[in-house]
Amino acid sequence: MSDEKDFEDFEADDIEGEALIGEEEDLENIDGEEDEVELIENKRETRFDIVNLEKTYENYYTQKKETKPFLTKFERAKIIGVRSEMLANGAPALIDVPKSITNVYDIAKLEFKERKIPLLIRRYLPNGTAEDWRLQDMVIFE
Repeated sequence: MSDEKDFEDFEADDIEGEALIGEEEDLENIDGEEDEVELIENKRETRFDIVNLEKTYENYYTQKKETKPFLTKFERAKIIGVRSEMLANGAPALIDVPKSITNVYDIAKLEFKERKIPLLIRRYLPNGTAEDWRLQDMVIFE
């Protein structure tokens, strides 16, 4: 016990000195990672934009599609998941829901089967452009 110091034996300067060393190391790590964060944020700015609904639909109807109209299992999962979240946050169901179904995931699956989900699927292409698809225009294999 004589080798170990009680908390009262430590001086405030010792504690502050140790904290400063740790903070300097953390600042060095942050400086190195800051550039990467800025690059990622710049990529997000070019990829995600807020666009006018009318402009989106105007482009949708005039655009020649490059990809095939087959819904992938990943797109299906994303659509049902996003719609489930919308329903859980208070969005009204777009179909007549049977009284036996109370789970938002099941309601979203019913809306998906009836193709009533009002979301566009945006597919990004290798050349940097994107094309949009409505669920009504997709071929769905179940």
